[in-house]
Amino acid sequence: MNFKQTASMGILLLGIGLFGMKSADAKNPLVQSPVPTPSVDVTQSSSYTIAQLVEANSPVNGSWKLTYSVDGIVYQSVLLMNGYTGAMRIRYFDPNLRKTQAVDQSLRLKSSPQGLVLLGYNPVYAGTSRRHPTYSADNFLFSIRPDGSPAVFVCDYARRCSAVDVETIR
Repeated sequence: MNFKQTASMGILLLGIGLFGMKSADAKNPLVQSPVPTPSVDVTQSSSYTIAQLVEANSPVNGSWKLTYSVDGIVYQSVLLMNGYTGAMRIRYFDPNLRKTQAVDQSLRLKSSPQGLVLLGYNPVYAGTSRRHPTYSADNFLFSIRPDGSPAVFVCDYARRCSAVDVETIR
């Protein structure tokens, strides 16, 4: 699976998790889809309803340094996981403000057919509870390929995606 396919899958999983989409029963011939009449607005296609996020089976504990880049801006993060929840501090250069920013966000651990998913939420100015007005929360997909190599990707709520370098902090 190439980066674009994996990033698209991550965005898809994010949408499924955020909007609570359900299976389309595409394989069940006994389920008939309703046919919309011209007066009915169809706002969401079930073609994007492929997989679901579920509660993770096992907790994750530890700390990691994550590095990724979006639009040429490098983001350096420290992730602390304690069971099924986590916290992350992100440092990056904001070209609009022309200075380095630090943001904290909370994360929830979920599981998907493609791997473990960390859903980010509540980005705030580092060390405060004041919501950051422009930072889009990050969502990570962690998986181990059949050859044993890790695959980690991030997509934020603005649908900007990147591969992620991961380093364990001891």
